[in-house]
Amino acid sequence: MPRHRNGRNQPRTPVNLVYRTIQATGGPTATVRALGVSMPTLKRWRAAGVVSDARGVLVWAAVLHPDAPAAQLRLARRLAGLPAAGRR
Repeated sequence: MPRHRNGRNQPRTPVNLVYRTIQATGGPTATVRALGVSMPTLKRWRAAGVVSDARGVLVWAAVLHPDAPAAQLRLARRLAGLPAAGRR
């Protein structure tokens, strides 16, 4: 197996964006309160690595970026499992 630029034989595991966003929101309890979802739902999203609920995606993006619509859209797309930028 060829070596990668980081000197490892195996590529790095992709970052779980849902986990990172939970931490940025203030932890699981704060996220559950802000989104109005249950803890099992949040755990399911975290395990999948994407948010399957359109309302949850938009509310979560608005909680983290209240005054930046472009950042909200970018985060919402990434949480939904889509590329950060739309096709042009």
